Amino acid sequence: MSNQELFPGNGKADLLLNGEPPTRVRYLVLAGGCSMALLAYVDRFGFAVFADRIGEDFGLSDQDMGYLMAAFLVSYGACQVPAGLAGDRFGARLLLTVFVVGWSVATAALGLVPKDVALTWLPLALLLGLRIVFGAFQSGAFPVFARVVGDWIPVTERGSAQGLMWTTSRLGAAASPFFLIWLLNLCGGWKLPLVILAGLGLLWSAAFWAWFRNRPEDMPQLNDAERRLIRVGQAPARLPRSGIPWRRLLGSRSAWCLCLMYGGCGPAGNFMLTFLPYYLHRQRHLSDETTRWLLSGPLTTGFVACTAGGLVSDWLIRHWGSRKWGRRANGLAGLTLAGVAFAATVWVEDPGLLGLLLCLTQFGNDFCMGPAWAAATEIGERYAGTLSGAMNMTSNCSGAVAASVAGYLFQIGHADWAFFAFGGTYLFGALCWLGIDVTKPVTASA
Repeated sequence: MSNQELFPGNGKADLLLNGEPPTRVRYLVLAGGCSMALLAYVDRFGFAVFADRIGEDFGLSDQDMGYLMAAFLVSYGACQVPAGLAGDRFGARLLLTVFVVGWSVATAALGLVPKDVALTWLPLALLLGLRIVFGAFQSGAFPVFARVVGDWIPVTERGSAQGLMWTTSRLGAAASPFFLIWLLNLCGGWKLPLVILAGLGLLWSAAFWAWFRNRPEDMPQLNDAERRLIRVGQAPARLPRSGIPWRRLLGSRSAWCLCLMYGGCGPAGNFMLTFLPYYLHRQRHLSDETTRWLLSGPLTTGFVACTAGGLVSDWLIRHWGSRKWGRRANGLAGLTLAGVAFAATVWVEDPGLLGLLLCLTQFGNDFCMGPAWAAATEIGERYAGTLSGAMNMTSNCSGAVAASVAGYLFQIGHADWAFFAFGGTYLFGALCWLGIDVTKPVTASA
């Protein structure tokens, strides 16, 4: 396929000359995905923000709360591939509606768990069950929307689209403590805020189901010009329904490298979101004020990096005319920067310089988020949900193992080893990008 076919240099101009310009319905679809990502992270962090009060109300120990946190992570990671597979099989309109309704109901149901019952183990068991259900329903959100990006977003805009989605997820993570604590004080307890969050999810689901359609051909608001623009360089719009091509997926070097690359991001990426506050307090012995600044800096950097990474990747594709290197370049540069910066923190004592290195780590990590998820869409095509689910599952598994390793190394007094090891996994991920070729989708031989 020629560059003109993949990247129509005068495509939009031709459409203008032949009649009406393309409509912009695809951007409304992207806005729907971004709002879902924001909602997902606010709901996800809602439990963490209210954890102390939930624990006090039910008389739970620290170990019990650890079980509740772990229940979500295990369920979320285990259900990635099945959820993505279901999205490829039944379509995003049905699955995303079901997923958001499911996690919203599970969120509200936390307030219905009884406290004073004869069976003392029952409240904890019910809470664990709801956290497992919540993780299972949330697991499919990003993999299934990766399929939506493949169906709705032109090839040269996918990196930007995925980068914008991850930017809004970072925004949800950053804003949720402030919003939820305000809501907690306003409502005088944790139960009503969870019901309000659930209500927002149900409203989103109703609007999405009523408006969205799985394919641009089925959406009357689009004109032919936008449908043509979306379809340039994509796989055929309609293929015979078939099962998942496991042989081609498992035999694809690009698919393996994509999953291993994302797995390389998991240890340090999850450390930054979970273990970093503990490390700064217990290992670095920094004050609360300094810790807050060191935590807010990387999160703010992530907003910029997610958006910039997608925009740069799409620009490189248009500039170079190469989708393969337009996706690879971000990953190589970003993960190399993240690996070097994360490992270098062990030699830094000054909090300001430490904050700079942590920001560089987060920037490098998030700079490749848009290209990584765009690559999953382009390699997986009609099986993008399954492949992106496998990619995300690999990251969650490596992150869970790394958390256990980090805890052990902290306990024996070798915290530095964790930074060297996790910086090394970033560099391993950077090398994996050399094996990722988005121009070789798994459906190529279909």
